[in-house]
Order: sequence, then structure tokens, then C-alpha cells
Amino acid sequence: MAVAMFLLALEPAFAAQPPPRSPRVTALIKEAEAALERLDIARARDLWAQIYDIERSTVGICQLGQLDRRLGRWVDAVVELTRCVQEMRPPATPRERRLHETRHADLAAARLEVAQLHVFAPAGAAPVLVDGRLVDESGQIYVAPGQHEITTMLPDGRKVRSTVHVTARESRVVLLSAEPASVRSVAPLKATLAGEPAPPEPGPAPWLLYTGSAASGAFLVSGIVLHIVASIEDSALRDEMCKPRSEQNPKLVEDLHAVEVHQHISTAALVAGTALGAATLAIAVLPSGAQIRARAAGAEVQFSW
Repeated sequence: MAVAMFLLALEPAFAAQPPPRSPRVTALIKEAEAALERLDIARARDLWAQIYDIERSTVGICQLGQLDRRLGRWVDAVVELTRCVQEMRPPATPRERRLHETRHADLAAARLEVAQLHVFAPAGAAPVLVDGRLVDESGQIYVAPGQHEITTMLPDGRKVRSTVHVTARESRVVLLSAEPASVRSVAPLKATLAGEPAPPEPGPAPWLLYTGSAASGAFLVSGIVLHIVASIEDSALRDEMCKPRSEQNPKLVEDLHAVEVHQHISTAALVAGTALGAATLAIAVLPSGAQIRARAAGAEVQFSW
């Protein structure tokens, strides 16, 4: 019984040990290290790709992400470093914690050089491709800055195609429509990566806000002044009409009609000033750069980080 308990206590320790490397993998690692010492990053990357094909380990995918980042292969680096941080176990020692933080920092730096697409296709559409690259079930894929073509095949055999142009640090949602003739419009939105400060968002042109505010104020002031003057004149005329023999004076009737016109003008000025002020406020509050984008095969929602 004691022997059995001793073996059970040892089992987790032995299970935690990584399996021994094959001689082939050991030789490739030594060759990759020698290539890094010579600063032959491309050769080291090719060797680690061979190692990862043989032994799909977390160390292998992390090394590939690091080397692709140094080579400027940003899309591959983001994909590999994303898997790297997902597969890394929680840090238990200060050294592992530093390595964990370094990998996350490398991933954040690489993501600044790429764009991200979120593709939503109609039910049953497959496969969804971006420049010939297969999009997985999440619908998310990293791409280089520039123009890209998204295609998919509908269940009835029709092919849906859409193009999108993105810049670095941009994330865009692409909605593929099952109806080729339909057109949808979506205003772009803004988003920021976690941990990355948001770039300052340019506001509306100052002259537009100043002009709108001044015009709105002018309408409102004119409307108020006209309304006060018309009210005073109306009160005076009605008092005059109450006097004897005033009904036989046609001049009073004409003046009363003129006052009513002034009252209508003052009301119109107040309405125009209020509407213009509301429009100016909307321009100041709504996100800058909002625009309508039509696509024959769907719609786009734009994010920037």
C-alpha cells in the first residue's frame, strides 16, 4: 500500500516532464541557434518551421512568431504570437512572468502593423476566402494594409464577392449579402485595442461649428426681437381698435395684418434657429468622419485602433 501511494505521488512529477526530443529535432534546434548567432534570421525561421512540423510545441510557435516579427512578416507574426500567448501556461516564476509579459508585448507591437477583418457571411455560405486564404469559423482574419477581396459561395451556387481597403491598426466588419442586388450602408465606427492608447480623433472643422452657432444665434435673436416688437404693436393696435369710431379706420386693419405677418416671420426665425442649433450640436457630438458607404455585395463597418 505504501509503495502504491509513493508511485501515485511521483506520477504528476513525471507527467509534467516534456517528452524527450528526437535526434532530428535536437540537430535542427542546434542549427537554428547557430543561424541566429550568424544573424541569419531567414535561415533560422526555415529551421524552426521544420521543427514545428515535426514537433508542434508552444516553444516552436512562439519562436516562429518572434522570427517572423523580426523579418517584418507581420500577418504571420500576429497569427503565431496569438497562438503562442494562448498556449502558454500561466506564469509560476518571475522568469516565466517576464517571458509571459514579453510575448504579450511582442503581440501588441505586431498588431500595430496589420489590419483585422471580421467577415459575416450568409448561413450555409462556404468557403469564405480573403485573397484566397480560408477564414475560420470565428470570421476573423488578419491582413496586410491595402485592398483585399472577400469571396464566398452561397448554397445555391452563386458567388458573392466584396472588396475592402484597410490601413494598419484598422479593424473592419464586412457583411456579405445573399442578395447581390441589395445595397446596405453602415457608418464607420471607432474602436481601440486593449492596452493601446486611442489616437486623437479629429473633430469637425471649427469654421463649420462657428458658422452654425452664429447663424443659429442670429435666427434666434431676430425671432425673439421680432416677436417682442410684434406683440407690443399688436397690443397697441387692439387697444386702439377698442376706441369709438376705430372700426371705420381702414389703416388700423392694415396695420393689424402687418403685425400678424411679423409674428409669423418671428415664429419661422425661431424654428430655423432651433433646427440649425440642433444640427450644429449633432455635428459636434457625433463621431468625426461618419460617412455612408454602399456595397453591391454587402456592407462594411470600420474600426480604428
